[in-house]
Amino acid sequence: MTRITQYFRRTLSARICLCVLLSVTVLLVAALSVMFRYSHNAIEQESLAKAEQMLNEKVQYIENHLHAVEVATRNMRWNVEQKLHEPDMMETYCSQMTRNNPNIVGCAIVFKPNYYKEKGELFLTYAYHPEDEDSDVVIITHDPHIIQPDLFAETPYVGVNWYTIPMEENTTCWVRPHAPNDTINSTIVSCCMPIHDKKGNPVGVMAADVSVEWLSNMILSSHPFPNSYTTVLAGPGTYIIHRDSTFLYHKMMPKEMAKEPDPRVKELVRSILAGESGCRSVHVRGKDCYVLYKAMNNGHWNVCMVCPEDDIFAVSKRQQSYMFVIMLLSIVLIVAFCFFIVRGHLKPLELLSQSAQRISQGDYSIHIPSTRRKDEVGMLQNNFGEMHTSLSLNIQQMNDLSETLKERNEELGAIHAKVREADNLKMYFIHKIADKMIMPIKGIDGGVAHLEENYENITKEETQTLSEQMMSHAKAITDLLEQMPEIPKKKKNKTS
Repeated sequence: MTRITQYFRRTLSARICLCVLLSVTVLLVAALSVMFRYSHNAIEQESLAKAEQMLNEKVQYIENHLHAVEVATRNMRWNVEQKLHEPDMMETYCSQMTRNNPNIVGCAIVFKPNYYKEKGELFLTYAYHPEDEDSDVVIITHDPHIIQPDLFAETPYVGVNWYTIPMEENTTCWVRPHAPNDTINSTIVSCCMPIHDKKGNPVGVMAADVSVEWLSNMILSSHPFPNSYTTVLAGPGTYIIHRDSTFLYHKMMPKEMAKEPDPRVKELVRSILAGESGCRSVHVRGKDCYVLYKAMNNGHWNVCMVCPEDDIFAVSKRQQSYMFVIMLLSIVLIVAFCFFIVRGHLKPLELLSQSAQRISQGDYSIHIPSTRRKDEVGMLQNNFGEMHTSLSLNIQQMNDLSETLKERNEELGAIHAKVREADNLKMYFIHKIADKMIMPIKGIDGGVAHLEENYENITKEETQTLSEQMMSHAKAITDLLEQMPEIPKKKKNKTS
């Protein structure tokens, strides 16, 4: 870490790259965050709109087919009500109903107990397509236990919901047949209509059976997302259609959803069972899901479409992955751009730094090339080169002048030495002359002192002799004094 810190402190291009990288990263993250947020919302709205549209299409498709079954049943019921006095005609009506409507797997016409006393207590006419035969084959029976024999073998039709509900409520309804013990195991759903006598009293029920497998194939054949699925519920929450067949038997939505820890699930179940339509986000079976639900026009069924969030936002996640990869590649390219381009542009500064360091150490032999760049770095390099050239010339001139001054100083030193030697010689001559002048001066001084002391007693001859001696001494001094001006000339000639 210390080496990295020192590297960034010493390298200007590295610091510039780091600043650019941080700035670009912040801007990219901010831009991508805003983009992801809006794209997430847009994808959510678009996906839910797509799912809602498909849900409406499924509901409309189901209602159209069920409505066709209801219309066929209603038309056939009118014929039955017109022929109540002819019970044997019920076979014809059931057969026609089953043959003329390929979506109907069976048709039952039943009457309340003892309505036809000559037919026994319970009278039932049931026409159906056997599962292992061709669809054109129709079997007619009057056995009151033939409908779903594996479930209702021991229960007459008067104890089954497809008979009791329309008789008690006197209204048309769609039911999933089940016994009084609420055991649900039937593979059909039935459109049940009460049969009225001339007074308008319900005297029987006409039921058209539709295969649950047929409805399931019709509903589960398409879905907006890979893991989404559609369920159809009857009034109390009974599963009529579900992708998991185990939910079709012995399970109801309120009980199953009560196991979910998410409190929003209870509100969702309440809204579905209330016949409302909408969309809610809940956590179901360990996944966050959007549940779209809508009540059908028959008032008894509800269609729910469960769309996992992972599927809805799969495109968004892929987009995020792509954008993340693009962001990383962009950062790598930016770093490479900064490293090579910025480093290349700042390389002259490194050259100038090294040159300045060598100049500070006294090395002026370096060469700083000129450049055609017109930016600040180019101007700095050219100006630094001109400064180096000018400085080199000045240093060379100073060196030449220093050499000249050194030679002159040496010459002056030699001259100074000779002058000192001449001065010493002059002093030697002066001292020598002075020494030579001492004797004459002493002679003159002694003669003068002798005259002063013996002035009265000295003879003329002595005076003459003293005078000649003093004149001789004076002449010697004069000769010496006359020699003194010649000493500098002799010295000068000697120096030259």
